[in-house]
Amino acid sequence: MKRYIIVCLSILFFSSCSNWLDVQPKTTVEEEEVFSREIGFKEALTGIYIKIASKDLYAKNLSYGFLDILGQRYEPSNVEAYQDELWYTFPSTKTESYTTTIWGKMYNIIANVNNLLYYCDKKRDVFTTENYYEIIKGEALGLRAFLHFDLLRMYGTIYEQNPTSKRIAYRTVFNREPKEMQASNVVVDSIIADLKQAEILLTDTDPLNFDFPKDEYEEQNMTSDRFLFYRHKRMNLYAVKALLARVYLYAGNKIEAANYAKQVIDSKQFDFVADVADLQRSKEIVFSIYVDDFDLQVKEEFGTNGSYYVSTMNFLYEMFDVTHDGTNDFRIREGVSFDFALNGITTRKYRQENMWPSTEGTVVLIRLAEMYYVLAECAADAQTAAGYLNEVREARGVDPTGLTEATRLNEIEKEYRKEFYGEGQLFFFYKRHGYTTFLHCPVERMVEKNYMFTWPENEELFGMTN
Repeated sequence: MKRYIIVCLSILFFSSCSNWLDVQPKTTVEEEEVFSREIGFKEALTGIYIKIASKDLYAKNLSYGFLDILGQRYEPSNVEAYQDELWYTFPSTKTESYTTTIWGKMYNIIANVNNLLYYCDKKRDVFTTENYYEIIKGEALGLRAFLHFDLLRMYGTIYEQNPTSKRIAYRTVFNREPKEMQASNVVVDSIIADLKQAEILLTDTDPLNFDFPKDEYEEQNMTSDRFLFYRHKRMNLYAVKALLARVYLYAGNKIEAANYAKQVIDSKQFDFVADVADLQRSKEIVFSIYVDDFDLQVKEEFGTNGSYYVSTMNFLYEMFDVTHDGTNDFRIREGVSFDFALNGITTRKYRQENMWPSTEGTVVLIRLAEMYYVLAECAADAQTAAGYLNEVREARGVDPTGLTEATRLNEIEKEYRKEFYGEGQLFFFYKRHGYTTFLHCPVERMVEKNYMFTWPENEELFGMTN
């Protein structure tokens, strides 16, 4: 029997970033035909990025939505809306719809990635453009690792405490066969293996086009291969290296975590942005996604009728440690990073007005500052750790901080609160370190089950993924 797949066909063009993807209706097509031409691989890879950038995943719930609700980032007028123990009960009426949807959609994308990887080698002869095979396969491997890692971070136990628990399966084959759950440390090994292979494929082939044209005229005058524009919105070589730093830190291998974090920093591809008008801090973006029609989504979610806001100044000031650091930090400054209004305080991070073509519709998934925080955790002593934190703090317009070994983690946690607002990383930090409580947490004492997403009912029944 011939194998079929639902493929999201798209035409790539770059007259402006808002028109980055013109998505035609999904069509069931025979795989052999799709992958009989180089453009079929480009379309299939593009379809994967489109699926990743859905509101159910990284365009909302795995960035500023569900994950940041769990990180206690918001305070609607009805405080009980988010400061409720049910948000940390898995399953519950608050959480079950999220965890079921995330699981299904993530594994669906992984299936699409696995199918693409299968045909990359089966149809390698159709690649006629130099380095396209290496780039497309490298990106796909990096995405497979990225998706599995976030599944593990969400559905897994606290890794440091229980690294052999069986919570997810690392799927590498496109089929409908159930696969048994694997030990978390085995999954981590598979993630690292995929990332190492991606690193090899992308080294000396990735064009590293981290350009940020500020208007359509500049964009139209970009002369490189248009499929390889905007590498900050693709799984580029340094996104792979940054993800390796993130994974190694998660696994407790501080030597390799620091090694890869330094490689990202020392590449000089990224730099801290001093221009407060550059809301996304463009040159700091290591990996992000493009969200089509994001301007409409932002108006709805962060507007007067949205749910993602802070209703009292005290709540925001606690989050940004204003008592200690003051309000010079531009990450909290009114009119720069937040809008202060009578109906609530909302982030400006995703405002789309006057956005550059190269940064509009952008949700950042890995940024430069995280590499400095990795180094701060891995540093041999507190003084060195403080130095890494202070490089970020200086770039944000805030005075340097001192720390001791006893206060190191606390100071890093504060920086996570400030730097990754609306990006979904804070909850993962709390879980990785097994925090028993955190700022504005409604649970008296957090334990592992309060951090661990539950499987959909059919997975719990059969103990496998399908």
